[in-house]
Amino acid sequence: MTDKIKAGYWSVATQKHLKVFQNETKGLGNLGNLNLTGKVGRLLGAIRGNSTITNINKLESMAYSVGIQSKAELNMMVFPVLEKASDGQIELIRNTVGDVTGLAEYMFDNSEVLGVAGQVFENLYPSEIERVVIETLDETKKIPYLQSQLIEMLAKQGYSEEQIRISLALQGNFNLIQRLSRSKSEEPIISNEYVWGQNHEKIAMAVSNIEVGKRDTLKDVIDIIQKAQGYPLEELPNGTIEVLQLAKKIGMIDPIKIVSTRGFDKEFGFSANLLKKEDYKDDILDDVKLFLASIRFGENYTEFTRINNPEDFLRSLLRYGDIGPHTANLTDYTMLERKGIVQVVKKTKSGYYGPRTGPCLELLRRDVAEEALKIISSPDYQIKNDLVITDFGSIVDANSSLTPEEMRIYMGQTSEASQEIEDYALRMLRGELLG
Repeated sequence: MTDKIKAGYWSVATQKHLKVFQNETKGLGNLGNLNLTGKVGRLLGAIRGNSTITNINKLESMAYSVGIQSKAELNMMVFPVLEKASDGQIELIRNTVGDVTGLAEYMFDNSEVLGVAGQVFENLYPSEIERVVIETLDETKKIPYLQSQLIEMLAKQGYSEEQIRISLALQGNFNLIQRLSRSKSEEPIISNEYVWGQNHEKIAMAVSNIEVGKRDTLKDVIDIIQKAQGYPLEELPNGTIEVLQLAKKIGMIDPIKIVSTRGFDKEFGFSANLLKKEDYKDDILDDVKLFLASIRFGENYTEFTRINNPEDFLRSLLRYGDIGPHTANLTDYTMLERKGIVQVVKKTKSGYYGPRTGPCLELLRRDVAEEALKIISSPDYQIKNDLVITDFGSIVDANSSLTPEEMRIYMGQTSEASQEIEDYALRMLRGELLG
């Protein structure tokens, strides 16, 4: 089962990168099984906790939000492979003519989601190139490798050198791996953006002796993010732009961007290993990050009735199962609805001024809210409550978000100074430099 979870995990990670490329992009077809598996995994993550979904429009909206591009793809590709691989954990609901009108799910946690996705991957008969992607990403998450070392290790697993080199080239083209060398003659170090997760304790040490900018360092930025998960990145001190770009680009911090229909967007920063868990139990599906980002969005950017205390907000949501009624529930949490974490339902509740009827935010996935509460109730959570933010229009009608992987792909090349820091940090992780 562990191998299936591993395959599901890295298929999801791969699809989050491939999602930003057009179907006709050269080489994309070579990773087609990984791409489809990742879509299935992310859709499973969205529907988990919903029990039964009988509204096909809701199901389609969830599918589109994770990169499934059409009804045809959903019905002709995703549903068939999902039904075959799920072993009864997903039951499709069909009408009398056989059209899918909904589904029922029986999944308790993300390990089961990734396990089903991994079975999908196996059922698609992946190529050697795709299997090399899984192994490459898994190994380079643990530690950066010299290119020759990585090729030798993969060859010992039975893969041909030709297929390894083709796979590595494709992974580089789609930003799945990073190659870094200080000169053309120097052998590159290969890593991936997830390497910083389990090495988060080493990040500060790796960069503590390097100063960038007038007064702020990469260590300062990372410290702020680690102590204040979901920190609004626009509130970081002046002079941190270059190091912030570096930290986002190589995966030292994970940014989540919330985009509103009014043309505004806001970014929130998270540690590379938000949940501080290993063995594929981290937040690869971005549920906790998106949940916290939405709360931080509502706390700092909503024009009316902002969230005054995130911890109280979460405790109340967990205690009663819902929040409201309030009109903000219709506009401020649409991405959480599409991710299947909450739903908005009309309810009547008694109050100080009598019964009130309106939209309530109902929690569907309790485990996501519990993880979020653990983070913000931690003694290490030191985010300031006196931030002065004047643009309050950006949260209303928020309708989309960008994952950390998508944002890193959109970012340009870092400066020479930032490349030097990245090289230093990677060599520190490899043990090539002394403390």
